[in-house]
Amino acid sequence: MPNNQKNLTWISCQFDEMTPLQIYSLLKLRQQIFIIEQECIFPEIDGLDPQCDHIIACDGNDVLGAVRIVGPGIDPDHVEQGDRPAIGRVVADEKLRGQGIGRQLMTRSIDHCSQRYPGKAIYLNAQLYLKNFYEGLGFVQFGDAYEEDGIPHICMERPAAG
Repeated sequence: MPNNQKNLTWISCQFDEMTPLQIYSLLKLRQQIFIIEQECIFPEIDGLDPQCDHIIACDGNDVLGAVRIVGPGIDPDHVEQGDRPAIGRVVADEKLRGQGIGRQLMTRSIDHCSQRYPGKAIYLNAQLYLKNFYEGLGFVQFGDAYEEDGIPHICMERPAAG
């Protein structure tokens, strides 16, 4: 395990199970990545977090990696999700990138979805440049590329296991 990850604690929880400092750190990390680094002005705090499951990688109270899992039917803005759980808001602190943290976040998320929603495919909106990464995790593109917040995206699905 890379040195920067040796102190990580992995937590799978609902939003209201996080401490206030973890929530603050999570929102700060997502703001840093999605709004500042990717230069996207959008409502990152969209009201869905309290209804979702979260997988976070923490060093103390600092969230250094996170994923949000949206259950079927929760997000009215993504009807293409259908009756599948969706993985989204995948973020990793820049000091952990290139060390496999993204793959760990995703494999933990896939396992979580498989346990919580057995027999269901998993949906995600992927930034187009990450297509090969997600394909390596069993996701398949469906539909054409589209632009969301100025960034090319694609819809992907990981077929249900079994």
